[in-house]
Amino acid sequence: MLCGGAGGLDSRCLAGGKHKVAPSPEGQLGVCQLYAANACCSPKVAQEISSAPLAKVNDISWNRCRSLSPRCKHYLQRVECFYRCSPSAARWPHPQRPTAVLEVPLCLSFCEAWYEACKDDLTCARNWVSDWQWGPQGNNCSRDCVPYSQMYRDGRELCENIWGDSFVAAREPCPCLSLTGSDTDPLPEDGDSSEEPDSTKDPPRGGAPPAPGAGGGAGNACNLCKPLTPMIVPPTQTVTASLAPLAPHPATYRRGGPT
Repeated sequence: MLCGGAGGLDSRCLAGGKHKVAPSPEGQLGVCQLYAANACCSPKVAQEISSAPLAKVNDISWNRCRSLSPRCKHYLQRVECFYRCSPSAARWPHPQRPTAVLEVPLCLSFCEAWYEACKDDLTCARNWVSDWQWGPQGNNCSRDCVPYSQMYRDGRELCENIWGDSFVAAREPCPCLSLTGSDTDPLPEDGDSSEEPDSTKDPPRGGAPPAPGAGGGAGNACNLCKPLTPMIVPPTQTVTASLAPLAPHPATYRRGGPT
């Protein structure tokens, strides 16, 4: 389930890049239609994500090894649509890269399904933010193409590496996102879950939960939405980039996760 849902948390978008200044309704957003009622992306951006065959998104080629399978492409599109179009992404801004997200909690079940969908596809970059070689034609492989199942051990490793520090895998009943319509349901008013997560990475009992970006990495996935106070980028901070976590060009490093 998605954190929050009240208090105007969905009235703004991530800074800069191709995001709108504020979300607004859109008519047709293709594969990103889930966010059309209150979207941070324009139809032009959504069309780029929805294109078939899908080869390049935001100047990043997704098929450097070969064309993606339909199942694998579907999961990559869901992640990209969230980053580009969902105002909820603004709840996890990256402290060093305002156009990026930091440690958005994806449900472990989603990560495992993503891994299953892509395990036989090929990739040559473990971290799509930093592992490319850049040239006149954009991003190029810096290593041999291997199956996702060889690049990543499991779904958790896929979620927590493919877009740098953009995402963490959280085991239900921790608050987490499955990038479906159910994510629009708010958590209980106190923003907490009633159970402790069953994971060796979970934080210890007691103590105030750290804010996103305060340290602790994936171990704090259960606490990323507690309390429901988004980290606001200071108004004096200048944003010169486009996007950072998914895959940035070195000349304009933008994004800490999906771009």
